[in-house]
Amino acid sequence: MKKRLIPVVIGLMLVLGTALVSADGTLVIYNAGSVEMGEDLVRAFKAKYRNIDVEEIRLGSGEIITRVQAEARRPQGDIIMAMAKENMDVVYDLLDSYRVKEASAFPNDVKDAKGNKYFGFSFNIQAFIINTDRIPLGDAPKSWKDLGDSKYRGEVVMANPALSGSAYAQLFQMVGLYGWDHINDVRQVTTFVPKSSLVYTFVGRGEFAIGITGEGNVFTEKAKGNPVEAVYPSEGTGLRFDASGIIKGGPNPDNAKIFMDWLTTKEAMTIICQAPHFRRMTRPDVPPPPGLKPTGEIKFFEYDANKASASRNDYLQKFGEIFATR
Repeated sequence: MKKRLIPVVIGLMLVLGTALVSADGTLVIYNAGSVEMGEDLVRAFKAKYRNIDVEEIRLGSGEIITRVQAEARRPQGDIIMAMAKENMDVVYDLLDSYRVKEASAFPNDVKDAKGNKYFGFSFNIQAFIINTDRIPLGDAPKSWKDLGDSKYRGEVVMANPALSGSAYAQLFQMVGLYGWDHINDVRQVTTFVPKSSLVYTFVGRGEFAIGITGEGNVFTEKAKGNPVEAVYPSEGTGLRFDASGIIKGGPNPDNAKIFMDWLTTKEAMTIICQAPHFRRMTRPDVPPPPGLKPTGEIKFFEYDANKASASRNDYLQKFGEIFATR
């Protein structure tokens, strides 16, 4: 009887041994979201997988694209987290194929075409953040067109679209609505900063009156007690999403799969839909953040992520030429 149990015991040891090997070691995450969001997610992940040493690096989307492309022959990162869909498409061939355990919980329109390279994270809805101590809400811009008004000179702050995925999306939307002459008008009244996180931080502090950012960031600043409000452009705003995926050939592929399986759970996404992050998540079973305007009350227009991705280099070159003009 004891002899018969030996193979079973050995088998269990092998299975448990494999699990332990895959649940320790290291993991490197390139995070396109906020620093606070990355910290909260890593903290929750580490509570479940204590033996995995996580290095989370906060970078703008442009920086992530540049880094992943430069490291293609010897990747240093394992995960791209919360980067805009159109930017995930730029590095699509550098992403690994992996179908997460709860893939069926995600609608097809928040996954890549094959449904195994990236999975939606949150809806990145762009809005204006207004510091009402610097400018009365009634005098704030109501539309994308208003942003180019000369009366706002020195009051507007935006991120550099070459470094920030959200800023590139803002540029793409404004070009689609009003063309490049409008971008020149906006350039003349706007201060451009290297990181998207600086936009809502500076407006929250009152260093600028007006910024363009993801709606969740407005409510994060508001939760801190800063005098800010969200204004949704009257023309509408593009309905777009960011996503996460595994970098092909990364140094820790097993841990990358463990992280992606966890990140796409309802449990993980619920962390980010609540205060202080206020993100609308792509899983339909995750409730919307408290206090945000109902999705049905926001005007949207089609955001062509494929065109945005294909046009990125040309648009950034044109923007650079306009920016250099004095």
